[in-house]
Parts: sequence; structure tokens; C-alpha cells
Amino acid sequence: TYATQSTHKTLTSLRQGSMIHVNDQDFKGEVEQAFHEAYMTHTSTSPNYQIIASLDVGRRQVELEGFEFVQRQIESAMAIRKAVSTHPTLQKYFKVLTVGDMIPEEFRESGANRYFDAQQGWTDIWEVWASDEFVLDPTRVTLAVGGTGWDGDTFKTKILMDKYGIQINKTSRNTVLFMTNIGTTRSSIAYLIEVLVEIANDLDDLLDDASKMERRSFENRVTALIEDVPPLPDFSRFHDAFRDNQKTPEGDIRTAYFLSYDEDNCDYLTLGPLLLERLRNGEELVSASFIIPYPPGFPILVPGQVISPEIIEFMLALDVSEIHGYRHDLGLRIFTPDSLKKLKKK
Repeated sequence: TYATQSTHKTLTSLRQGSMIHVNDQDFKGEVEQAFHEAYMTHTSTSPNYQIIASLDVGRRQVELEGFEFVQRQIESAMAIRKAVSTHPTLQKYFKVLTVGDMIPEEFRESGANRYFDAQQGWTDIWEVWASDEFVLDPTRVTLAVGGTGWDGDTFKTKILMDKYGIQINKTSRNTVLFMTNIGTTRSSIAYLIEVLVEIANDLDDLLDDASKMERRSFENRVTALIEDVPPLPDFSRFHDAFRDNQKTPEGDIRTAYFLSYDEDNCDYLTLGPLLLERLRNGEELVSASFIIPYPPGFPILVPGQVISPEIIEFMLALDVSEIHGYRHDLGLRIFTPDSLKKLKKK
């Protein structure tokens, strides 16, 4: 097993401190030389020794006191889960997503749907981790915030960060992710829960004073965030011009990427119903860029990929403003038919 870990996020080290963990019985005999050559290709011969020293301090700290620190870290995350699950006001607007919400049943042999239940208490996590194919990291808490009427990014920036000084990194359309670490204190957990309760109480007061139309507007936003969630589109296929072997689905993304460097090979189309109609009528359009909406934060189009109607429907349904690779002033970047024909002839 080989894994990279951002030590600075969960253990003790300076910012950017990270480790590669190796657990391979063949490492010394078969892998070590190639591994070190690859490693030296991607690192500096003059590294930042302050960061390296902090990594060594973090390693020693975990060796001596790690079990106790991680136990406290898990307890902190579980305290958040318990508060949201049991507090009557928080339950109205928030929900902590459980293993039952995020992992299909066929990958949970233990049958556990959650790590904490208000009626039954704590699940034996160690037993679950021993039997299930996929599990959730108990130190990370995914909080569904669609019930507040705010999307994940707005809740992160406008509410938590700007109003209360709470910083988080990961969001989706209707969730935010809280990451605990070995430095998380009881007071910081208490403050977070206090903030969530205050937000919920403010929403109660707002809805109590709201008019009928304002309540309907709030309910429509909640429905859009919780129920009207656009399905993630499947990968379509690479255009034939970027496929050497027609029997297998892989494509030459490198050629497509560098072909887009020449602006004469590209054109732009406005994202809208007319583009969707063209695709439904069978027109074949090919992306010339990586298209990455945030959230979810991964490409829904790559250079050389055929654009499907489902992808355009997903983009039209998104209510996020940050879409890397898409220019709002010009539209969606595609390859011209002539550039694809020339490439095929080659």
C-alpha cells in the first residue's frame, strides 16, 4: 500500500508538510530504487528544512501520544454528530450525513447505517471498519445545509467565515465538510455547536416574521437544494479523432490538450437551450477545455471529449458561479469541425 497524507491538516507540522506512507513487503527488493528516482524527479534537492523538521516532530508526537490524541479527535467529531442529531432546533435545518446516506448497502456488510443513534448510542466502529468494504472517516463530519436555504459555498463564506470566523475548505452544492484534527479542542467544538444553534434560531425568527410569499420563496430554495439535485453526468466518450484503437474507450487527451493551444482550432458556443437542442438533434461537438464546476470540483468535460446533452443539462441546472474552463463572456470552448478533420487525416 502506498498513500500520501497531508500531515499539516490532521497532525502536527508546518503548512505544506506531507508524507508518503509505504507498506509493501517487496519495497526493499523490487521497488525502492524506482520509487526514489520518481520521488527525486518531483522534489527539490534543497528542501525546506523547517517543514521537514516539523514533520519529524509530528511523527514523534504521534509515536508517543498518538492514540490518545486521535481518540480525542474522534470524540470531538462524534460530539458534533450527537449535537446535530439530538438538538430539536438543529434537526430542522441540518443533518449529519451517515454511512447509510453516503455508502451503498452492498458495500456495508455490517449493516450499520450510522455511527451514532440518539436512541441506541454509539456503534462499534472498530467492528464496522473490520467488515465493511467502504467506511467513513469518523473524524470528518459532512453536514447537509440545504435545509437552511443556502448552498454549501454561501454557507461557508457568507455565514461561517464572514460572520463567525469559522474556516472550512470542502463544500458541495448542499453540504459542508468539517475536519477535526488532534489540535481540536472542546471549546472549539462547543463554539461550532453554539454557532449552528444561533443560525437555526435566527432562521426560526426569520420564518416566524416572514410573509406567505417569503416563506414560499424559502421553501422553494430548500426544495431546489435538497430534492431538485441534478444528477452527475456520466463520461460520454472521446471523439474518434483522439482514439487510435476503436475497440477500447481510452483517448489521447494529450493531443487534444495541445491542439487547443492554437485558437484557430477552437470556437465558442453560448451555454443555453439552443446548444442543448443542437446536441439532441445529433450534432457532434467536442470540448477543447477542462470544464470544472466548483462544487463538485472535478472535470465534467476534458479536452477531446464529446459533449453530451446530459452534461449540458447538468451545467444549466448548476447554481454555482465558479466554473473553471468556462468563459461566461464567450461560452463553451469547442474544437472546430475543420481542426478535427485535419487531425483525422494525419
